[in-house]
Amino acid sequence: MKPLIRLVPALLLSAALLTGCWDRTEINDLAIVTAAGMDLADDGKIKLSVQLFVPSASISDPTSSAFTGGSNQTIVRSAAGLNLADATARLQETLSRRVFWGQADVFIFGQKLAERGIHEPMDFLTRHPHPRERANLFVSEGEATEVLALHTPTERNTAELLREMAILQSGLNITMLQAVEELSEEAHTAVIPMVVVKKRDKTMVPYIGGTAAFKDLKIADKLDTMQTRGLQWLRNEIKTATITAPVPPSGDFASVYIFKAGSNLVPSIKNGKWSIKVHIKAIGNLNETADGIDVTKEPTIKQLQQIFQTALQKRIDESVRKAQQIKTDYLGFAEQFHRHYPKQWRKAKTNWDALFPEVTVTYDIKLTIARNGLTGKNTSLQRSEGP
Repeated sequence: MKPLIRLVPALLLSAALLTGCWDRTEINDLAIVTAAGMDLADDGKIKLSVQLFVPSASISDPTSSAFTGGSNQTIVRSAAGLNLADATARLQETLSRRVFWGQADVFIFGQKLAERGIHEPMDFLTRHPHPRERANLFVSEGEATEVLALHTPTERNTAELLREMAILQSGLNITMLQAVEELSEEAHTAVIPMVVVKKRDKTMVPYIGGTAAFKDLKIADKLDTMQTRGLQWLRNEIKTATITAPVPPSGDFASVYIFKAGSNLVPSIKNGKWSIKVHIKAIGNLNETADGIDVTKEPTIKQLQQIFQTALQKRIDESVRKAQQIKTDYLGFAEQFHRHYPKQWRKAKTNWDALFPEVTVTYDIKLTIARNGLTGKNTSLQRSEGP
């Protein structure tokens, strides 16, 4: 009897060890999406294009070119449907592997689709369980399909290239979660970076160039690169920056490298007048000076600080005036008034489109030059006078 009692646990343990993962999905059975582009087709349908990862060799092989940066490991496949879900189903019919969204880091909206509205594709992306909330969103200047098909020598694919550019603050870094949160705020607006494709050295290269401002899930207007940088200051998203400005009397340019910055918006309602004060503190090092400037003197440093502060204020003010002209509050003013003046906001929010352009914006900018470099007035590099 005792040997039988000992045998039963052994048999149960053996059965447990022999049990496999019955619901396991092999990687070879998946079509792994690294990026997706959504365009508006000529017939009004949604054209879905996906960038699929294709391992060039076995993952177990350490010498595989699949680990080599810049190698072409992706293909682009497209399908059109009545909506994004239907387009995904049509795409699945053309693939031998199951479409898997879990590794998609980038979603690109074509400009025509963004102008019509992105409500439907955003609804699919937020309802589907697989797409990442931290995936980056972009709007392409042309068709999103063309961006996905580009070859990128420095990175494995365009998805990785755009994501790295966003991290390096080449433009705004907007995730799907951020966009949804901004659209749900009081102004119902959002900003998404734009992808521009240009030819360089006989190669078409994508980069982040400007921003698309959305209101009620449609493009309201576009911001250029300088206006976008001003917007980043307002959103307190500047980590590093270089400000360049002309210095009198010569008019030569000087530059400061900002390595520490912070900003906040302070709303105010007095005597029925609504205003916002922009507070900014920045610290930087002098990178380059104008001809004839002696940066060992304190008055010169103060003069340079004032020049850079004025240049920074102009950059930010361009973004503010742009938003007020198109009556689209992507600056976050509505949210600030809602937080600080909830009673007044409840009465005014239905008329915010008319009130927003009348909001007075003032600035309190303090830019400090921490280091002026190793030289004072660099006489060895001065231009000679006369012939």
